[in-house]
Amino acid sequence: MNYLFLYLPYLFLFIALYLPTKPWFLPSDQITYLYILSFFIFLQTIVLIFINKNIFKEVRFLKYLPPNWCIAGFYFLFMLWFPIRNRNWGDGLLLLETNLLETKLFGFQFTLDEILESILHSKLTSILSYFQFDEDPILSYSILSYIAGILILSGFLWLGKKKQKDLSILVLLSSGGVLLTFGYAENYTLVTAVHLLFYLFLNRFSQDTKDSDILLYGSTAFVALSMLFHLVSGYLVIYLVYLWIFHSPKEKKLKHLVICTFLGGIILFPWFVYFSVFHDPTVDRNSTHLIHPPFYPIKRWVSTSHIKEIFSVLYWNVSFSSFFLLYQWYFQKEKWNHFIQKPNHKLILVTTFAFILHGFLHNPQLGFPADWDLMGFYWLPITVLAFLYWNSETEVPVEWIPLLLLCVTLVMISAMELSKTNPKDELVWQITKKAITKYSIENQSFIQSLPKEDKKFFAKGDFLFFKGEYITDQLCDFKEKKSLIQSMKDHRKNWREGFLNRTFQSKEKLNIFLTDATKTNVLYLKSLEANKICHPKL
Repeated sequence: MNYLFLYLPYLFLFIALYLPTKPWFLPSDQITYLYILSFFIFLQTIVLIFINKNIFKEVRFLKYLPPNWCIAGFYFLFMLWFPIRNRNWGDGLLLLETNLLETKLFGFQFTLDEILESILHSKLTSILSYFQFDEDPILSYSILSYIAGILILSGFLWLGKKKQKDLSILVLLSSGGVLLTFGYAENYTLVTAVHLLFYLFLNRFSQDTKDSDILLYGSTAFVALSMLFHLVSGYLVIYLVYLWIFHSPKEKKLKHLVICTFLGGIILFPWFVYFSVFHDPTVDRNSTHLIHPPFYPIKRWVSTSHIKEIFSVLYWNVSFSSFFLLYQWYFQKEKWNHFIQKPNHKLILVTTFAFILHGFLHNPQLGFPADWDLMGFYWLPITVLAFLYWNSETEVPVEWIPLLLLCVTLVMISAMELSKTNPKDELVWQITKKAITKYSIENQSFIQSLPKEDKKFFAKGDFLFFKGEYITDQLCDFKEKKSLIQSMKDHRKNWREGFLNRTFQSKEKLNIFLTDATKTNVLYLKSLEANKICHPKL
């Protein structure tokens, strides 16, 4: 066995700690990582020294390993204890603001990019408010994130039910993607749970190559449902094409093509047509990626910055599983080929390719670490493959345990770091909630009088200026304070007139206004960052 290869992750982490610019995927402090790294290098060395001794091969060694369900139960308590509260990861306050604003104005939030995710989160906020809970989307996002966590933990436990004491659950817990289930406020939690159900379906029904009908129709339904949760799932169409080519018998190919197209259409088409045409208000066409897909610039596909972004997301989301599988592919070719030739494993590998393609083509507009979740959908199929490989081993691969525990520890350290709140961000959010309540009371009747295709776009822009004025007024005095407030008032007046006079139907006039308004908004954000809030209205 090429044991020196196992030290590469330790070496990489050591080098990363001394880079001139601290990598975003190491959110804690340097000294913490050095202590952890030193301990696990020592543990790895001890294990490799005694690997050929009988101590690890005796049955009594397994008796001291905790069962997977016990580890998962402890980890869920850890998830509850350290919810992710750092708003720089993900869409942050903007997501919460948009969700609450649209919930109060229109009953629920919806967007073509993530129809069911946005609707379910905002509807839960309304239900909790009805039962006298605080009308705060953080609560609904946390609840649904934890529900997704329970489903994902349960799914992996079910997947490895034949071996209860092989530590395979740690493969899941070593992946940074599991942080989505730490009460994380984003629209990627439920779709991740749906994806896992999809992979479990593949693992169950692709092993019988004769049962092509259930596999094709079920896969089509799962992919369509996943797209309703988040449009990134559309990349799984690549998997459906592969499935149709290689798993549909020649005599059934036309039948499968027609039925699968019809099945996917009847699941997706009504939702998109309803929210695009019939619902009041209709979808905001200016803010959906479906109409304006943000593809990475072709000239930067092969660039140092792009490769660094991809590798950073891969390391953060799924470092152990990808390294573990890479090792098997390179050093254990015979075992790897036997493993990957199984239909269920090959199909999961195809889904991995589909999401890696998304990670390569999609342009992360918010940058990192904000877009770590959007760019790393491949973490789950890679983790499932690594889990299945680990679970298929006749003996627990003891030599991998120190590295596995290191990666689990790094994820836990990240969770503890990201659970820390920024007092100013929390204060801004409390003020923003008050601003949303005040705005919705004062402006709901006017917004409802607008054409249904203008309501969402108008409300989003109008509230931006309202909030800018509202929060700037509560900042400590600074030189440009009065002029900034007046600029917000002027922009809001011109924004309203532009919709009433229909002048913004001209894209040229709208773009001129938005360019000027963006400059003012940048000044607002800089002033918010530079100045304290001295007069909070809570």
